[in-house]
Parts: sequence; C-alpha cells; structure tokens
Amino acid sequence: MICARCDKPIRDDEEYITEPMLGGSAGGSDIHLHTPLCERPPEVEHPRTYPTGLGR
Repeated sequence: MICARCDKPIRDDEEYITEPMLGGSAGGSDIHLHTPLCERPPEVEHPRTYPTGLGR
C-alpha cells in the first residue's frame, strides 16, 4: 500500500487508517494514511502551461 499523504509505502509493521474517497461520478475508492499522520512533502511549483502577459 502507498500512503496518500506522503506517497511512501506503508510497511506491514506500520499502522494506518483507511478513509473513503468519494467520487462525483463513480462510487469512489479507499485511501490509506500513516498513523500518526506523516509529514506532507513540500509543494513543488509547477511551471505555467498557458501564456502570460497577453493583457487579458
């Protein structure tokens, strides 16, 4: 299993919780999280995918 918060594996000896992730168009799925909650990885700034400075 992979932790949905830190994106690292959850080992067999680690505790975790399972939370439902409801979807708008489908039944959803379950996500797994380390217990206690792990640290979130730092946010990565994504490059812009649209042109800027067009005066709009």
